Amino acid sequence: MDADNHQDPGSSMSPRIVVVDDHLIVLDALCLLIAAESDWQVVAKCRTAAEAIEVVSTEPVDLVVLDLRMPEMTGLDLVRRLHSDRPDLVCVILTADISDEELAEAMRNGVRGFVLKEQAPSVLIECIRAVLAGGSYVVDQSLSAAIDRIGEHDVERQSVMQKLTPRELEISRLAAEGLRSREIAARLGITPGTVKLHLHSVYSKLNITTRVELANISQRLQLGSN
Repeated sequence: MDADNHQDPGSSMSPRIVVVDDHLIVLDALCLLIAAESDWQVVAKCRTAAEAIEVVSTEPVDLVVLDLRMPEMTGLDLVRRLHSDRPDLVCVILTADISDEELAEAMRNGVRGFVLKEQAPSVLIECIRAVLAGGSYVVDQSLSAAIDRIGEHDVERQSVMQKLTPRELEISRLAAEGLRSREIAARLGITPGTVKLHLHSVYSKLNITTRVELANISQRLQLGSN
């Protein structure tokens, strides 16, 4: 980790940026690119997620630019940790590729900018400016399409969550895990008949007829997660 703790007088309003990448050549190039912007300050360049966590916990930081693929702790793990510790911290992910699942998880943890490594350096600068201004940024068509799919998925999930009562959701999750009615009843302290009544209501509300369909919906919409 290479951190610069000295700030010029009068530059206290400059955004303070941490860059994280395990490849030193890439890391140095990113820092030079970002530092070339006169109104930005690179306060640390980190080769591991652990180093970045240490900097963020001890220094004022406005934005973290991080690689998604890193050893030991991945960029996604780092994003989760940073969002838990500093929900206000802005993050930008720089990556060669990203799955829909990774994209959704990153967005849930406050990442507002996504840049592919194949894109021009100016794209990263545009992205940083946009997220520092309070916006979000993605220009790649495939990523934009993935974000649209995630949005549609979230709307569908919310619709299902609103249709079912808390007890129906609880029973649906257990049924989707493969538990039989008697096992669900024993776990929840109710009768097997009551479990079946709840499941009948769930089937009716979701327009399905089998536990297999319920399990598929539960897995696809992640009904077992908060």
